[in-house]
Amino acid sequence: LVARVQALLRRAYPTQTASEHLQFGAYKFETRAGRVTINDEPVEMTQKEFDLALLLFRNLGRPLSRAYILEAVWSRDVDIPSRTMDTHISRVRSKLELRPENGYRLAPVYSYGYRLEQVTAE
Repeated sequence: LVARVQALLRRAYPTQTASEHLQFGAYKFETRAGRVTINDEPVEMTQKEFDLALLLFRNLGRPLSRAYILEAVWSRDVDIPSRTMDTHISRVRSKLELRPENGYRLAPVYSYGYRLEQVTAE
């Protein structure tokens, strides 16, 4: 019985073990542990900052609305102050050093939200 249940769980949730480590250039995300490293150097982040950074990297190049980010990171039934997201975005930008010279830029999209862009050296 236990073997059957484990087999059903493996079939029902196949990606649970597959995406444990995600690599984006120098950035490595360990989804289970909630850790991120830059060039194998660990970065201290809160769980919300990690969730926000992972959401941005998984949607690289796509503009994300503020409403979508709030729902994905904070869940829709939580009322948070309007500046909370901006504060978390600022912290993620500085902790992960998301600047053009490092290959990524976290840009605001006017009246919409934010977009993480990969910058190529020209």
